[in-house]
Amino acid sequence: MSIRARIEDALLLWDAGRLEGAFLIALVAVAATSRRRFSDRKAVGDREAFVRFVESACTVRISVEYRGECLPVEQIFYKWFRCQLVHEGGLPPDIEFMSDAEPGTMTVRAGGAPDFVLKVSHGWFDHMIGAVASAPENAMEFRSLGRLHDVR
Repeated sequence: MSIRARIEDALLLWDAGRLEGAFLIALVAVAATSRRRFSDRKAVGDREAFVRFVESACTVRISVEYRGECLPVEQIFYKWFRCQLVHEGGLPPDIEFMSDAEPGTMTVRAGGAPDFVLKVSHGWFDHMIGAVASAPENAMEFRSLGRLHDVR
């Protein structure tokens, strides 16, 4: 199996409406790619490698309020998406996916009272898939693909 296979699995789940499972598999591909980029485990741990890879995939730094703290979005994806899905089997009840306002956008909404729900748009899934598919470390697996829509 390969990172490309993980991306294909994630896309199949996403298209079937299995958003949490799809996002988890996409984050597995992100984690595997980050390990390729930062292969020295003594110098860079798994969490730091993941965060640094996702940071490198964004041109701006985004922080959002969640559970009373202002956190970089990369840390939210690591702790509250990746770790929660892996160790608890689901997202926390105060995180939800929302549709994109416009196709191709990535939105994060920190909801206030009464629900206090963090909402993340579907565009983040496409962004994670695109970051993995375009990573130089994965060029051999994705060399026949020109763009994200070619993966789909």
